[in-house]
Amino acid sequence: MNATATLLEGTLRIVHQWQAELAKTCSSRVVMNLLTPLVPVIQGWSASDYARSLDLLQVWERWTPWFAPPALIGVGSVCRRSPHHPTHGLFAILGALEGRLPPGSRLHLFGVKGNALSSFKMIDYVASADSMAYDFGARVKARKGGASNNIANRSAEMSRWMAAARERLQPAAGDQMRLSFLTQEATL
Repeated sequence: MNATATLLEGTLRIVHQWQAELAKTCSSRVVMNLLTPLVPVIQGWSASDYARSLDLLQVWERWTPWFAPPALIGVGSVCRRSPHHPTHGLFAILGALEGRLPPGSRLHLFGVKGNALSSFKMIDYVASADSMAYDFGARVKARKGGASNNIANRSAEMSRWMAAARERLQPAAGDQMRLSFLTQEATL
């Protein structure tokens, strides 16, 4: 985690230097459109690891006002684990991060199990998620069927998985939105 924070700091330094150089010959709008900072990714195994990794993301603050807080923060792979495990499950991790994100930041979750999608679809600080579960499923089906795991097979499995994921993300009867009791001024 320390190395990741160090690499983030170095990358932000390089992007800032490139922006300063480009600003000599271009407008600030061109500079900001051509050279944007990367999406930082926090990582760990337990919820406390992810919280510590988020704390290390504070290196970003050294580069304000050049860089606004990140709009998106990646949450390193949460695949191959139970979503409900009390210390390293997806919901424990999200609970540890709730209320600690920089203002305006949301999360992208890497490696989410499809059956977990419906459980966090209404958490406002989760912007997006991805999964390679479809590819694993395609490999297993191809092997069991004695077929090649070619692009057509993988594409069909991805389309099937995406259709199921889209269905899980749709509002359903009984869904309740999470309430926030903070005023807008309190969150600034």
